[in-house]
Amino acid sequence: MAAASRKPIAKLCLALGLFILAGVFRQMDRLAAPLPSAVYFLLTNLIYIGLAMAWGFSISRRSLHRNDRRWLLLGCTMAVLWLFLRAVKYRFFSDDTITRHLWYLYYVPQILAPLFSLFAALQLGRREGDALSRKWYLLFIPAALLIGGILTNDLHQMAFRAAPGAVTLEADYTHGRVYYLAMTWIVALLLATGIIVYRKCRVSESRRYAWVPLCVFLGGFALCSLSFANIYTFHKMPECFCLTFAAFWESCLQVGLLPTNGHYRYFFSESTVAAQIVDGKGCPVYRAKNAPNLTPNQLEAGARESILLNTDTRLQSVPVQDGRVYWVEDIAKINRIQAQLAEINAQLSEENELIQAENELKRQRAQTEEKNRLMDEMIALVRPQLHQINRLLEEESVQNLKHVCLLGAYVKRRVNLALICDKKAAVLADELAHCIRESLTYLTQYGAVCTLHQDGRGDVNSRDVQTAYDFFEDCLETALPTLSALMVRVECGERFSVRLMLEDAAGLPNVDKYRTLGKLTIDDADGELCATLSFDRGGECA
Repeated sequence: MAAASRKPIAKLCLALGLFILAGVFRQMDRLAAPLPSAVYFLLTNLIYIGLAMAWGFSISRRSLHRNDRRWLLLGCTMAVLWLFLRAVKYRFFSDDTITRHLWYLYYVPQILAPLFSLFAALQLGRREGDALSRKWYLLFIPAALLIGGILTNDLHQMAFRAAPGAVTLEADYTHGRVYYLAMTWIVALLLATGIIVYRKCRVSESRRYAWVPLCVFLGGFALCSLSFANIYTFHKMPECFCLTFAAFWESCLQVGLLPTNGHYRYFFSESTVAAQIVDGKGCPVYRAKNAPNLTPNQLEAGARESILLNTDTRLQSVPVQDGRVYWVEDIAKINRIQAQLAEINAQLSEENELIQAENELKRQRAQTEEKNRLMDEMIALVRPQLHQINRLLEEESVQNLKHVCLLGAYVKRRVNLALICDKKAAVLADELAHCIRESLTYLTQYGAVCTLHQDGRGDVNSRDVQTAYDFFEDCLETALPTLSALMVRVECGERFSVRLMLEDAAGLPNVDKYRTLGKLTIDDADGELCATLSFDRGGECA
């Protein structure tokens, strides 16, 4: 792993050395005779373009996020295009019109590369599937206008115009408004890119290295400015700009601001899993340190099924693209456990029937205890109603029988609801509606006008459903016998609630216990007594 950490430094030093060597060749090109000059020119541009393309290939291989990779590769393409146009302009064409338009084409990568760099900066920190907002693509409109304005300079002379007294535009020229707009565009986008990257680096896990991209950006910006002002002449503006672009984004990669897949191959070799990956010919491609050396026969047999390398070692394999993965499992503990189990099974074989009988007895006893528990709980739930039914049956009358039917409906439904809720933490709100609907059926026979409205459906806490039905029954029993009309509304939305609107109610029960279980509201609307019990809920309603 130490060698792996030194490898990027070695590559960086090699790239800087080649960049400096290209600058040396450029200086020699200016001073040498025509034939050596052509050789130096060729070597200079081969190094510049080769470095840019090599960095682009490195980005395509290392960068994980598709969108980050796309914008950086487009920026790298612009750098290669600029260097290529500069190379062919000075050596392969002598016609003034062609060279002038090649000069105009310089500004295509100069205008687009900062835009692609800005898009790459905006993409930082986003997930793989998150694309930029469409409004950012509107920046292509001013970029296209600037490119069009420079490429059509021969028509309007608003980017470059021949200086007074100059024979041609190439001899001497002055800058126009379109040129200054293009320079403003380039500087503004580069500054925006640097600010965005610095701010995102400050809030990411790489914030302690936020100074690295900032220093690289400021240093490159200063180098480009000095080259533009002809103060620094060892390298020209195109290569300084391309160096800044590549160095800035490479620093972001090195500090971890852009996720990469570097050093993944070392994870496998350093892992403690005794595994190896072989190609289609059975040759190891990746191999852990503690993986055994396998013979061709073992590889062939292991590809068909799991095999034992020895008593305590088993070889497994699965196919992968263009090869297979082999790994070794230590089954020594399994073997010891199996031996212990065999011994225990032998000791328990004579007691097996007794154990089964004891288990069956325990199961039956548990079922009986569960039934008794449920019976006791159900009787406790409806004990007041059962006592009231007994009292009503002692005095036989039609009205008492109707009241008994009403109480019986509650007893039946309350027990059934308790059994349902005993198995589940949440039930459908429809269960409460079914219970209330049956109670209202008997309440109608009692002589009251009844209606039920249900708004929304979904899962509700089992405890809240039972509390709501108990609240309904308590209010109903207290409102009798003077109750003339009852409207019930069950709502299952952001909150779960049951609302009772009672007309000519004899009164309301003691509702203090419900205030601790939910939110209780009692009001008098249009002469009707309204009672609402609501609960917070986590489920969603359909």
